[in-house]
Amino acid sequence: MIKLREIRIKKGLYQKDIGEILGVTEATASRYENEKLMLNQNQIVKLCLELNVTPGELLGYQEAYDKYTNYLQSIKKEAE
Repeated sequence: MIKLREIRIKKGLYQKDIGEILGVTEATASRYENEKLMLNQNQIVKLCLELNVTPGELLGYQEAYDKYTNYLQSIKKEAE
């Protein structure tokens, strides 16, 4: 679950700005935000450097990890 839109808004940027960073159109930037297109490794690195975030933050890894951990804890509590 990519967090590009959320990060962009927090940084006060527009899709046009993301497009300029990546060298693509605003419409293409929108497709990345809506996960209709996948970012490649170079684009991820570019965005992380420009937006000052980690790849994990951009790609939503921490959120996924937290949900999984909470799920496992709930299963453990039910089993006890």
